[in-house]
Amino acid sequence: MRRTALTLTLLATAFVCALHADLAQAQPTRVFVAAQGSDANPCTFAAPCRTFQHAHDVVAATGEIDVLDPAGYGALAIAKSISIQGHGFAGITALSGAAITIGVGAGDAVNLAGLIIEGAGLGNIGISFISGGGLTMENCVLRNFGSHGIAFQPAAASTLALSDVYLLNNGGNGALIFPSASGSVAAVLNRVEISDGGGSGIFVNGSTSTGTIKLTVSDSVAANNSNNGFHAQSTSAATTFMLVRSVSSNNGVGLSVAGANATLRIAQSTVTGNASGWHQTSSGNLLSYVDNYIDDNGSNIGSMGSATRQ
Repeated sequence: MRRTALTLTLLATAFVCALHADLAQAQPTRVFVAAQGSDANPCTFAAPCRTFQHAHDVVAATGEIDVLDPAGYGALAIAKSISIQGHGFAGITALSGAAITIGVGAGDAVNLAGLIIEGAGLGNIGISFISGGGLTMENCVLRNFGSHGIAFQPAAASTLALSDVYLLNNGGNGALIFPSASGSVAAVLNRVEISDGGGSGIFVNGSTSTGTIKLTVSDSVAANNSNNGFHAQSTSAATTFMLVRSVSSNNGVGLSVAGANATLRIAQSTVTGNASGWHQTSSGNLLSYVDNYIDDNGSNIGSMGSATRQ
């Protein structure tokens, strides 16, 4: 009797282990794509797949996609926590719509690194963030889209972190931060360069949200944009934009703030060569720490107040 029970226990244990092994094999935590890969492959290092979308569908949640060599890997809809390591030579070309669409859960995070995201004058948006806990991007280029380079538009609490990101020659805004409903955003942008856009370099708008928006931009450049270099606007969500050690040059307007619930603070920065140095309209709050270089701009609208230096 004891032998029978022991045999059954061993068989049950073996079955559970085999089941777990099958599940692990079905959902690997790291997959690979390559120029000579095939989506018929299992996405291993030895047999990589070909597109980001197939790799995304294969990898487990919180897993990672690694790029093995230079190529274009196709547009992508992200529906779970994931990391993509493009190593500076992975391309995505969007022939319509968005190159990357992100719609993940409230606790999910997406990390994108080393990607060249190309609109080719045909794609509309580089990255469309609809929902999720947060997006982190580093060492990426987003260029030549008909509308925005990045459209960050959550309806709940989310975070955004950009580092060493280039937003070039996009028809709309370089980066649009525009939450809705009760969406709140905490965003940090460091070493971001936005140039030659048809809208504003960075545009944060809290007018359709009841949450709060806190944005810090440091060591960044907005240049040659048709509208504003840096723009904050809100008639609803408390919106605070802190600009530090940055440059706004040769834009339509260097700095712009509109709406009583929008505040733009500027420290250790340069505003020069813009058609207008700044616009402060509709009771917006524009504050300087009196340690900036502001010259050689056209006319200004409004008065720049002084923030207290601590």
